[in-house]
Amino acid sequence: MTDYERAAATFASELDARDVPADVLDHVGLVLADTLGAMIGGSTDPDTAALADWFAEETPGPATVLGTSHRLEPRFAALVNGTGGTVLELDEGHKYAAGHPAIHVLPAVLAVAETRTVESEEFLAATVAGYEVGTRVARACYPLAEGYHPHGVWGAVGAAAGVARVRGCDPDTTLQAMRIAGNSAQHTLMTAATEGATVRNSYAGKANLDGLVAVDLAIAGFTGVEEGIANHLAVPAGGRFDATELSADLGERWDVLGGYFKRHAACRYTHPTLDALDALQAAEPFEVDAVESVLVETYPTAAGLTPTRPKNALQAKFSVPYAVATRLLRGSSGKGAFADESLSAEAFALAERVAVVVADDVAARLPDARGSRVTIRLDDGRELVEEVEHARGGAERPWSEGELREKFDELVAPLLGTSAASTLWELARGGDANPKRLCAAARR
Repeated sequence: MTDYERAAATFASELDARDVPADVLDHVGLVLADTLGAMIGGSTDPDTAALADWFAEETPGPATVLGTSHRLEPRFAALVNGTGGTVLELDEGHKYAAGHPAIHVLPAVLAVAETRTVESEEFLAATVAGYEVGTRVARACYPLAEGYHPHGVWGAVGAAAGVARVRGCDPDTTLQAMRIAGNSAQHTLMTAATEGATVRNSYAGKANLDGLVAVDLAIAGFTGVEEGIANHLAVPAGGRFDATELSADLGERWDVLGGYFKRHAACRYTHPTLDALDALQAAEPFEVDAVESVLVETYPTAAGLTPTRPKNALQAKFSVPYAVATRLLRGSSGKGAFADESLSAEAFALAERVAVVVADDVAARLPDARGSRVTIRLDDGRELVEEVEHARGGAERPWSEGELREKFDELVAPLLGTSAASTLWELARGGDANPKRLCAAARR
């Protein structure tokens, strides 16, 4: 296993942006823009904003909290930006990682890069290194043991790989940092999301903090457990860990190309259902008052998300019935559709008419396809049926760049203004992703 760990560390340490194919770098620019948008949009979350305010008093420093005027010590900027980037459930993800690599890597890499003289090429190389290592660690411990939430479990290892690259660490130091980061795996519970316990929103931010600190420790001379990534992460993986995945096809298969983007501001498990609703209403518009019941047939994990009266925005985002109800009532599933203000007696009453069950044929397609079949029964006796095999946003059914730009503007322009939003998008997408310029454009 040590050889696989070392190969991954060497890849991260030695990756040059010139080694990354042009189409991959172009897509990384899109991931960068989308993730910046998610972090800026999430900066308005009350808990995230309060955390940023607190750290601004306690640990001021040179690193930007995106979407705000605050600048913090880099470790805490990474924590706050990582938290803000997940709170809306609009961050990029990867189905074979069963989680969200970009938001576990970018906040830490950006916080460090902003405070150093780091050019665009070095910053992009570090981001790619962290992403590619992070997805392979995730693949190695998939599936996680029952009850675990993927945020915070393996992400610190990817963050450590990216930060080590941006700090110019050699392969041995990078290896120790990754092993130490494995020791920081959080025992995160899916129950936090389904109960609405908002500690869940801090999981990715904490992983960024842990990855950054792991590099500090390694540079100072601390060492990790031999085969530490596997030994630590096998626990949340239920004893399973395929170490060969750690270095599988590095530099040949670019996992970042297989990620997905989100426009529905809810858990990815709800997305095929929401896509089916979009298709049904586009094909045959109907009045919400005419809906007698909705049947959602989906795969087991999604079928477990069933609260009909969520107590807050987080629990609402992890409820298929509520996602259906708020989408039908509001005609959209963006940021506002799942805000605390959306929680209403009308939405709860409609959610209680939504049944969610496991469909064996849908479940049989896992993990390649995570689908849903939706049947809407109307009061005139009609049944409207739509099945979605792949949710929008992944490689199978990608959003256009224009659609992702619309999402970005919806999140960023209200905070920074139209001109600043346009500047930030062009910096991220235009290949001039200098971290200092990105952060200056993302500051209020």
